[in-house]
Formats: sequence, structure tokens, C-alpha cells
Amino acid sequence: MKLNNRINMFNIRRGISYFKRNGLKKTCYKVAERLKRDEDEAEYMHAMLSSRPTSGELARQQSRKFFHNYKFSILVPAYNTDPGFLYEMVMSVVRQTYGVWELCIADGSDTDTVRDTLDKLREELDKEISDRIRYKKLGSNKGISGNLNDAMVMATGDYIGFLDHDDILTPDALYEVMEALESGMDRDGNIYRSRYKAIYTDEDKINQTGNRYFDPHIKPDFDLDLLRSNNYICHFFVVRTSVAVKAGGFRSEFNGAQDHDFIFRCIEQMDPSQVYHIPKVLYHWRSSLKSTAENPDAKIYAYEAGKQAVEEHLKRLDIKAAVSNTSHLGFYRVKYIPNTLNIKLITKTEWEGITREELNAVSEPFIMILGDRIYPITTDYLSELAGTLCRDEVGAAGGKIYDKNGKIDSAGYSYDKNGRLKPDFRGMNGNFSGYLHRASIQHKTDGLAADCMMIKKDAVIFDDKPRMSDRYITVYDPYAEFKRK
Repeated sequence: MKLNNRINMFNIRRGISYFKRNGLKKTCYKVAERLKRDEDEAEYMHAMLSSRPTSGELARQQSRKFFHNYKFSILVPAYNTDPGFLYEMVMSVVRQTYGVWELCIADGSDTDTVRDTLDKLREELDKEISDRIRYKKLGSNKGISGNLNDAMVMATGDYIGFLDHDDILTPDALYEVMEALESGMDRDGNIYRSRYKAIYTDEDKINQTGNRYFDPHIKPDFDLDLLRSNNYICHFFVVRTSVAVKAGGFRSEFNGAQDHDFIFRCIEQMDPSQVYHIPKVLYHWRSSLKSTAENPDAKIYAYEAGKQAVEEHLKRLDIKAAVSNTSHLGFYRVKYIPNTLNIKLITKTEWEGITREELNAVSEPFIMILGDRIYPITTDYLSELAGTLCRDEVGAAGGKIYDKNGKIDSAGYSYDKNGRLKPDFRGMNGNFSGYLHRASIQHKTDGLAADCMMIKKDAVIFDDKPRMSDRYITVYDPYAEFKRK
């Protein structure tokens, strides 16, 4: 994208706001990283449009027979919605290739615009389709959480999904969700049902006129550490109705981050294996100067509510931690409080040559492996990593490593398409935060640098050499920083 397309009064105001919060140096790096990201926008538009299902594929989806046709209730909280956006939103549901759905709209508007728009739209639809659009005019605007709860009361489906009043689902969204549910069918007593209790998809943004798609959010599979750092699940989220009801719906004290709080209370009821990620963009989030999609400064209160949602989630699980805001709105740091600093320090060479007997003789619960040519640049790196490692499910933790030129050497590792472990963000400017700030926030990772990690002794199993048991996860913690000599 050309620079002059990014310079407007909105982005100038946004830049000033960021500068006031973070200072000149971080603002300069923020602008540089954003401009670099914008260069990929045209490429994404082309890839997204060319990967859309063909008319033949959509027809095939419509004729697909599933073992169990789950009913989806799509909940929409409406408030003084633009008629054009409302029409596009409703029609994006009507055009779904999977047809077992209902649309539940709770309208807290102080005008009749939403109702009038729906009445006109119904004239275009078959009665059977029109009857599946359920509408309730609320006596007053109860706020986003209250309006959502009223929409939830209307739901009669097996699963519920959430759609903002001006956003759009792709025509294959519910089909893809149903296909995912079908892939997880298990016997539950005398019946078959999907083991998946929650499903989420990738998303992007769409502009006001609906002719530009940008900022794709390509998400990882379920990652609780990342969810504590940021509500990366966001849209499109579908959850079993019984789980949503047990969670207690939405809470108004978290307005602005009500979905983050709600998602936590849902996933706390299930095993991580019961959360399924569909790696496809199936949701278009409408951007506007009033929405957090395009203007994070529009709802500063939302980010404080998000911080509170993370804090409350950790309290419910009795996890000792401090939550703080980062320089990026909506992204949080969780500093886990270690219950021990009893750590054995060894070199990479010593670890590689350790015998079973020597490992069994280690009395410390944690082992810090540090190579000869790497050194810490944060003084509290031991307590930082130990705090993360104190969690039962974590077997190893490692930090951000810079090369001698200040570029990132590794920020965790990921498997590439050939199944090989590759260092994330290697060669990136060390002052940049990376794609969706992933280099700067905690998240689950596939691997760590062999010469810089802390490992839990109880997580180690010994074959020919020591390795971590698959029962544990590995976490990248950027707040422990190291540098190579």
C-alpha cells in the first residue's frame, strides 16, 4: 500500500495516541512495522478472492448429507444498525450452504430502523427462511452483554454462534463448522455426538463499502497462553448451547471485552482437545472509526475490561499471577508468580551428556539449560521462566533470543509444512513485535532453542537421551530475554 494511502487524519490521531502512551522510539518502530505489513495487503486480497469456493463447490456443499444435522443459532445484538450493513449481515446468513440455522436478533435500538429494514427484507424471502429470522425489540438498550443475553434466550439450536450486527459470514461458514463437528463424532452413551464443544475460525476485516478485505487474522490451534495474552479467538466463535448456558451468558461489567470473558468461562468447562480451530477465513469484521476493528482507541474501556477478564479467569483457576497492559492495546502480559526458585543451572553440553542416573540425582524441580555463547539480558529471567513452569501443564519454557546484531534469533519454534522445526521471526528487527505481536506476547510453541530453556524435571523422560514428555506443553515467554555472543 502506498504511503499516502495511510496518511489521513484518522491515522494521524491514532499515531498521536500511541506516541502519548509509548514515546517516540516505539512509535517509530510501530510505524515502520505497520508500513511493512501493508505491503502484503494486495497479495492477501488476491489470494482471498481466488480461494473462495466456486459455484460448483457451493452447490456440492448444499447437497451434502451429514450424519447429524446440528442446528445453529446465530446471535446478533443490534443497535441503531445501518440498514445497508444490516441487510448484508442478514443475507450472509440466508446464503449459507448449510441450511439448518436460525438468526436471533435482539434489538436495543431507540428507533424502528432495524425492524423496518427486516420487514422489507422479509418480503424478498421465502416464508420458511423468513420464519427462521427471529426478532425481538427490547424495551431499552441493555448494552452489548444484555442484548446478547436476550438473543441467547431466543436460541433453540444445538450450538450458538456470534455475529456482530454489521459483520458478514462467508457463505460456507456454517458448512465448515458442521463438517468440523462431523469429523469429531464419538459415541456418548447411547448416542453419537461431536466431541467438539467449541469451534473458532480465522477472520479478516472488510471496509465500509465492502470492496476491500485486509488484516487477515490467521490463528493457531487452541492456545490458552495466547488467549490470556489477547482475545485471539474473537470471530467466528461457535459453542455448544449447553456450555454457553452453564457459563451464565454475558456479563455487563465486561462490556467491550464481554466475548473474551465469555470464551474463558466456556473453555474452562472443557478439555483443550474439545476446542477445534478451522484454519480458514470465514468471518469478515466490518471496520469503522467507531469500532475496535479499525480504531483501537475508539473503546479504550474495552481493553481494561479485557485485562479484568484475564484476571478473573486466573482467579477462578487459583493461578497466582499479575496481569498488566502492554504497549499494544488489547494485548496483556501475564506474570506468573513462582512457588519455587530452586533451579539447577547446567550448560547445553552437560545436558546433552547427562545420564539417567545423573538426571535422577537432580534434586531441583527445574533445570535451566544455558549455552556457553548465550547470556541473559533481563535480570529476573529465572523467576520469569520459573513462574511459567510452575503451571502443571507446562513442561518447558524459553525466552526471546537476539543475535549479536540485535535482530531476533528465535522467538519460539514452529513446524513448517515439511514437518521441520523452524525458529519464529528469525532475522526480524528486535524492536518489532511481529505478526499480531506474537514475538512480544506469551504463547504455546512447538519448540525452543536447545541452548536456552528451562525444563521441569518431572516432565523429562529418558530414552537414549532426555526429552520432554508429550503430556506437557512448551511455552514461549518473551519477557525473559537473552542474547548470543
